[in-house]
Amino acid sequence: MESPSSELENEILTVESVEESNFIIEEVSSKEVVPFLSFSISSSSLGVNEFIKSNQSYYLPKEGKVNITNVTWSPSNQKIQIGLINVATGTRYWSSERTGGSQIGGSIVLPSTAPSGEYYVAIRSVSTNTTTISVYGQFNL
Repeated sequence: MESPSSELENEILTVESVEESNFIIEEVSSKEVVPFLSFSISSSSLGVNEFIKSNQSYYLPKEGKVNITNVTWSPSNQKIQIGLINVATGTRYWSSERTGGSQIGGSIVLPSTAPSGEYYVAIRSVSTNTTTISVYGQFNL
């Protein structure tokens, strides 16, 4: 009969811990730390040429990116832009206009001229829209 300790000496163990708090999930592996942060932004009545931003800011390195999981809006014939707002300066960086009512996947990347730092993620209703829109965006870092 082999002892349990000799069996473990030849095993490679991977430990994983998952903690959930306020819709933020962090996964930790014994080989490396892999953070995964998921958050959403929504408004049921975003006015023309207005924006809504994340409640929390996120650190982005130079040319850092935010991944888009899913963004939907209605009416779908109205347009939106997805952007990043520098917390310290208030400078806004907007994507090109999105049409069609939804986008699945993709990312928003800081331009090379933008500094690293804390940023809000935002969704904007463009000035050419004719009505308020309902928007929902889910993102991850």
